[in-house]
Amino acid sequence: MANWDDDNKLRYIPIHLQDDAYKWWIQASKKILTWHDFIKDITQAFTSAKMKELAFEQLRWYKQSVNQIITQYYGKILELCTRIDPDMPDSLKLQYLIAGVKESLKLHISLHDPQTSESFFTYARKLEATLSFINSIYDNNQTKDHHDAAAMQQFPSCFNSYFRQYKNKQKDYVQRSRTPTYQSFRNYIPFNTKHTHTNQPQYESSK
Repeated sequence: MANWDDDNKLRYIPIHLQDDAYKWWIQASKKILTWHDFIKDITQAFTSAKMKELAFEQLRWYKQSVNQIITQYYGKILELCTRIDPDMPDSLKLQYLIAGVKESLKLHISLHDPQTSESFFTYARKLEATLSFINSIYDNNQTKDHHDAAAMQQFPSCFNSYFRQYKNKQKDYVQRSRTPTYQSFRNYIPFNTKHTHTNQPQYESSK
């Protein structure tokens, strides 16, 4: 067949077509007049159909990832819907949007009950921003609590060390301050009791 001219190729091509390709030929053969037309039309028909099939499979199982923001998710779903059918009803787009949105948003969105894909996007974006703000506050509090706990764990050891140093210095100060006072005080104590006794005046008892 490689050595055939274009007219013979076009004449005998139907015997080489099967299944969907043959069905397509039955419908399109009346407007295909040359081999060039055949190549162009069949390529367009089945490349487009294959792309639509792949897009549909991707759309069926597409889920918003954990780190994917709602704007990216919304754009991807609408892109797949357009590739499958440029005239797809908005209600069907909305079903795909709700089906694949992440679980942390799905319940809130379902309760809100959006009626259009645009209202879905508007509410989901506000909801995402609110949850992000709440999570940031929680993370900040967790970090602060962690730092406070670490400081409290370090505080007793520092305090005890300081307290021991203080007590040692206080004890040393008391010992040093007591010694000269005690020595000075001894100078005023009459330890020589015998001398003291003999020098004391003698009084006789009166008779």
